[in-house]
Formats: sequence, structure tokens, C-alpha cells
Amino acid sequence: MTDSIRAALEAKRAELAAAEAELANWVDYDSRRRDGSGAQDRRHEEMGESLRREVRALREEVSKLESQLQ
Repeated sequence: MTDSIRAALEAKRAELAAAEAELANWVDYDSRRRDGSGAQDRRHEEMGESLRREVRALREEVSKLESQLQ
């Protein structure tokens, strides 16, 4: 069982790293972008919020898996 938890943890860590990189790219782009139409701005902000939620959820999953190994 420990091996399966370790494998799941490594997979989640990889997902988290990818999500964090995507969020960092969004933050970088956000700092340089010009305002668009209201709809464009809303979509942009929704994308950022979606990425933040994904990162938060993955961090929680990683933490949960790490606690199972202790």
C-alpha cells in the first residue's frame, strides 16, 4: 500500500508542478497584458481563478498523501 501511495504522491507532485508553472505563466502574462473588452477581461480573470483553484486543490491532495506516509 505504501508503494501505491508513493506513486500517487509522485504523480500529484508532477501535476502540481505543472499547474504551478501554468499559474506563474498566467501571472506573468497578467502583469503585461493590456485591458481588453469586458468579456475578454472576465475570461482572463476566470482563467486565473481556475488556475488558483487547481493549484490549491492539488496542494491539498499532495498534503493528504504525504500525511498518509507518516
